[in-house]
Amino acid sequence: MSDGTVHLDLSEQIATLRFDRGSRRNALHWPMWLALGERLDEARAARPRALILTGEGPHFCAGMDLKPDNPLVERILPAIMDGQEAPARGVITELKAITRKLLDFPVPTFAAIEGVAAGGGYEIALHCDVLVAARDARVGLPEVRAGMVPDVGGSTLLARRVGPGRAALAACTGRMFDAPEAQLLGYLDLLAEPGQALALARSLAAEVCLGGPVAVAGALRTVRAVPSLALDAAFALETEAGVAALTSGEPREGTLAFMEKRAAVWG
Repeated sequence: MSDGTVHLDLSEQIATLRFDRGSRRNALHWPMWLALGERLDEARAARPRALILTGEGPHFCAGMDLKPDNPLVERILPAIMDGQEAPARGVITELKAITRKLLDFPVPTFAAIEGVAAGGGYEIALHCDVLVAARDARVGLPEVRAGMVPDVGGSTLLARRVGPGRAALAACTGRMFDAPEAQLLGYLDLLAEPGQALALARSLAAEVCLGGPVAVAGALRTVRAVPSLALDAAFALETEAGVAALTSGEPREGTLAFMEKRAAVWG
C-alpha cells in the first residue's frame, strides 16, 4: 500500500508531525509506522526546540488498521491463527523501536488531538510529554475488545501517568472516553475548544522556546526520569502480555467481529 504517510513541518523552532491517511481516519498501517520513524529521525536532526504530533483532518489517529490490506496484519496472522510467538514478538518489538524515538525525543513533545485517538493512536500520544485535546475528542485503548493488549507502550505509559487503577479502567474495559472525562482521569492534560488543539499545542511549544535550551533540557530530563525508572522492565512485561494475547486465538474472533461490525463472542 502507498496511501498514507506522516508529514514533517519545521517552523519557528517547532517541528510538527502529522498523520495523513484521511481515508481511514489516519489508521496505522506499516507504511505509516515506517514514515513515523523516518520523520522522527528527520525532526531530531533538525534540532527543534519542541515537537508536536497531530493528525491531518478531523481525527488524530484511529489506531491500528485491522483490515487485511495492512501488511502488519499479514505478519501477525501466524500468531493469531496458529499461536506462533515469534511473529507477534517481532512486530511488537519493531513498533516499540519506532515509538521509543518519540519517547526519547530530546525536547518537549506535545500531542494535539482532534476527533479520535484510539488504540495505537492513543498509545503513540502517550509517548508525548503533554497531551492536548479538543473538548469533543475521544480517547481510549479498545484493544481488549479485539482480544489484544495495548502493547506498544500504552498500558505501561498510562499506568505511569495515572496509576494502576485508572489505567486498568481504560486498558481492561476498552472504553472510549470523552475528552472532559479523560482529562478528569488524567488521560489528557489540557483541553481546547473544538478545532483548536493544534493551536493550543503551538502556543505551549512557543512558550518552551522562551526558556534557555540547556535549562529546558535539564528540566525535561528530570521530569522524565522520575516515572521512567525501570521502564525497560515494564515494557518487557507489556510485550509478553501482547504476545500471549496475539497467540491466544482471541484476536481471530476479535478481528472477525470487527470486520463484521458486531460484538465479539468470547469462548
